[in-house]
Amino acid sequence: MYSMLFLGGVAAGGIFSGTNPAYQVYEIRHHIRMAQVKMFIVEPEVLGPVLEAAELEGLTRDKIFIFNTRPQQDVPEGFRSWEWLLSQGEEDWVRITDLEELQRTEVARLNTSGTTGLPKTAMQSHYNATSWHTMLHDIARVPWTVRNLYTLPGFHVATVPLVHACPLITGDQCWIMRRFELEGFLAALERHRITNIGIVPPLVIAIIMSPLRHRYSLRSLRQVKSGAAPLDAASQEKFRRLCSPDATFTQVFGMTETTGTISHFYYPGTDDTGSVGSRFLPNTDVKLIDDKGNDITAYDVPGELCVRGPTVVRGYFNNPKANAEAYDAEGYLKTGDVLYCDGKTKKWYIVDRKKELIKVRGFQVSPSELEGVLLMHPRIVDCAVVGFRRPGEPMHGVADELIRAYVVVRPSTSTSTTSSPPEPPLTADQVKAHIRAHLASYKALTGGVVFVPEIPKSASGKILKRVFAEQIEREMASSKTEGQGDGGKQRAKL
Repeated sequence: MYSMLFLGGVAAGGIFSGTNPAYQVYEIRHHIRMAQVKMFIVEPEVLGPVLEAAELEGLTRDKIFIFNTRPQQDVPEGFRSWEWLLSQGEEDWVRITDLEELQRTEVARLNTSGTTGLPKTAMQSHYNATSWHTMLHDIARVPWTVRNLYTLPGFHVATVPLVHACPLITGDQCWIMRRFELEGFLAALERHRITNIGIVPPLVIAIIMSPLRHRYSLRSLRQVKSGAAPLDAASQEKFRRLCSPDATFTQVFGMTETTGTISHFYYPGTDDTGSVGSRFLPNTDVKLIDDKGNDITAYDVPGELCVRGPTVVRGYFNNPKANAEAYDAEGYLKTGDVLYCDGKTKKWYIVDRKKELIKVRGFQVSPSELEGVLLMHPRIVDCAVVGFRRPGEPMHGVADELIRAYVVVRPSTSTSTTSSPPEPPLTADQVKAHIRAHLASYKALTGGVVFVPEIPKSASGKILKRVFAEQIEREMASSKTEGQGDGGKQRAKL
């Protein structure tokens, strides 16, 4: 039904702007302001924060419709059901036949991932959406009947237009999960003989680490694509072995501002090296720049990827400052991701987010590299690596940072019915030793190891590094306050 809301709104000439149902009042208010939301269609279970945010932003109750499509979903008193909209007469689709109108008419205002701060609102046009579909699906057909299973949220660029519109054009069969649940996902793969899925690294890790992988068959899967964050090659290969013997499992690169993925291995191309593709979409120009904005495009040279083409949105809604920072004079979008192209294989690889690279003794350390090594440890199921400076300490050369790992440990497998003793707790020293055994000394976890129950992630699976940055800022402030009582000699606890 979510796709029907998208299509109905767009057909009526509206602009879609889905929001995360997990958002609280503060986040919803930000969304209302940034996207200039005029109307909500919301399920009764999440009405509370939406109503509070809407009223604080001046939206009246007559602009909020209740999406009561399931049994036992009642319309609260004082509100109208979404079905009221269906009783207001019919009109034909708003049709756009002029190219310039297609380019300037918005189909969606989508929130960016917000990994480093509050989300911005990207303006996806009808031209962006139709171009993306044409350049991807019209040249990437496969020799089997496609059966898709979609699990990513309907408000995310990974589903706009991929889930809401593309199957109507391709005729591919698709199943859409209301919400993700691991066993339900695996059961659906087996029951519906799913052939194609898009997936995110946390889900890959969850499946290859779960005993449920032996209970359900994934042998129908013939094409798997992973995106939103880098995935280590070992985990990629472990998942691929669960699929059909001839399955391809490749990684892709894309972002909200590019209307989805823009780098691929086209079938039957495959890869087991962790590359995000050997080709960009047709009509897509790319270049690499250094920290000063100089064009350094060359093989085997890492630089910030900049892209230009039909799928790149024209900017952020009502945000001239962000637009000035994001686009250069030639119209290229600066992605904020550092990539390089291998001169021999012509494959592209992500180094890391530009803003997340950690500087140590003149070297740039990639958190993604450390995260991949940490996940090689049999006791670690998830992790995040961040860099930070400890205030008041001298720098060694250039802007040295400390490296900290946040780690989620696999639950102990021992039970009261087994004779084996419980596993001893994983220690910070063991985690540090694991890194030392695999990486250069300057990549050591000098900022410590913190064990956490889970790693905060966006709806698309990207690690929300800003959550850890805010935590460290509070830690530093607390340490500074405590240190004032003893001559400032206290240090942050690592």
